[in-house]
Amino acid sequence: MTMLSPLGRVPRRRPPGRRRSRRPVPALVLLVALSVLALAVWWRVLHRGAGESTAGACPAHPHTGVFALDPRRVKVRVYNATDRLGLARTVAGQLRRRGFSIAATSNDPLADSRQVLGVGELRYGALGARQAQLVSWQFPGIRLAEDPRTDAVVDVAVGPAFRSLASAAQVTQAKKKAAVVAARQSPAC
Repeated sequence: MTMLSPLGRVPRRRPPGRRRSRRPVPALVLLVALSVLALAVWWRVLHRGAGESTAGACPAHPHTGVFALDPRRVKVRVYNATDRLGLARTVAGQLRRRGFSIAATSNDPLADSRQVLGVGELRYGALGARQAQLVSWQFPGIRLAEDPRTDAVVDVAVGPAFRSLASAAQVTQAKKKAAVVAARQSPAC
């Protein structure tokens, strides 16, 4: 006699010694695919070429991306570090005509604690390194001075040896020189 299940069906019996068949192929394919992917990642990590590096290993160089900067987006404060009256205003006007955004003009606020020699001093923070490089092309011989500021504004303290901004040919030559320096440094990073 056969016994009915609670639902009214007759249970099917499997022959003894026979298990339910499982299909291991999809699970094995997935396992093999994940193993191959893990091996590929480790191969790339362990056999990285000398020219390749991780994103954080190379320090950002000021020349990187400076050619793509728009001067209208570079904020510049022009300071007069000399005894010549109106020098900051004159230089600011010339920079404005060349497309730079002038944030302020004044006498050098650091004149009491710091003497500016030569053509001048270009002060900038870590965020303004590219902007400072772009502005420096306008002032041949200017000294670049990084300080701990947290913005990208560039300060130009015009010094006693300043006579005029760079000509268009001098700016082009400075750009070419910067491109050569950037090209030399890019394969290493």
